[in-house]
Amino acid sequence: MRARRAVVGIAGLALGVAAALAACTTPGDDTEPLPADVAPALTAALRQDRTQYADRTAALHVVNGSDRAVTLLGGTLDAPGFGPSTPDGDPRARTLAPGAGRDVRLRLGEVDCDADAPEPLTGAAAQTTPVATATVRLAPGELTTDPRDAASDADGGTAVQVDVTDPLGRLSAVHAEACAERLVASGVALRVTGVESATVRTADGEAPGGRLTLAVDPVPGGPPVRLVEITGTTLLTPAAGDAWTGDDLAGQADGQVVLDLVPARCDPHVVAEDKRGTFLPVHAEVDGAPQPVVHVPMTDEQRAATYDLVRDACGW
Repeated sequence: MRARRAVVGIAGLALGVAAALAACTTPGDDTEPLPADVAPALTAALRQDRTQYADRTAALHVVNGSDRAVTLLGGTLDAPGFGPSTPDGDPRARTLAPGAGRDVRLRLGEVDCDADAPEPLTGAAAQTTPVATATVRLAPGELTTDPRDAASDADGGTAVQVDVTDPLGRLSAVHAEACAERLVASGVALRVTGVESATVRTADGEAPGGRLTLAVDPVPGGPPVRLVEITGTTLLTPAAGDAWTGDDLAGQADGQVVLDLVPARCDPHVVAEDKRGTFLPVHAEVDGAPQPVVHVPMTDEQRAATYDLVRDACGW
């Protein structure tokens, strides 16, 4: 497996290591090396929750397994199949005490679909096989117990490599979905054009629900794309089955698919806590080849209409 690489900024804090650090500093050098017993004890894991899927942000969770306090300054991730990441927000210095862990927020780099995807590592493999390498830094200047004082030194330091794992295989998943999105989009433009409340036919008769309209516009000169299946979300489910397939999708030949749906659940917190319920999961074939699922988003207005639909159908 090719190595994945990340960069994490760390600054020394503990006054107890001041003498050791001073001994390692050479005259005229504005950086101070990280103590030798700290670097091997630093680990990191890539995390990505559902709120980060759409804009492909993530977090690098850095754990200080040493007995010395440091300051976490920021970080980046560079993995096969991805360009270099960028910060998600303004990095800020924070204390990383012995045994503690903190997150570095980042935006994943541009996906390179010509490169091999990172291998998904789960279970025991995720705990033993590094999928990235972090570089941590010790900021120059006077040691302090106040992390705010280290913020101005964030651009200095000595690089040290640290293993990083991807326990849930998010790099592989993001790479697969991004490349599928591009391939499908090269042959057809998919977009939600309408969401409305309606009475629909279910397996048990008519019921309050709604209709979603999906535009399917072929791209001139692009490869042939066929929608095979559309599945429900945490908010919405097909009115008459487990998924929309076959005749449900016949309208794609004419550029429009209309989906009858009902709420997937009627407990109010399903809307209050919604993260991915308005992203429509579409399974497609490009030139006859099945693709990983792609998610078609809704606009803010369509999301509001979806929440209203669920409210009306559930009788809140």
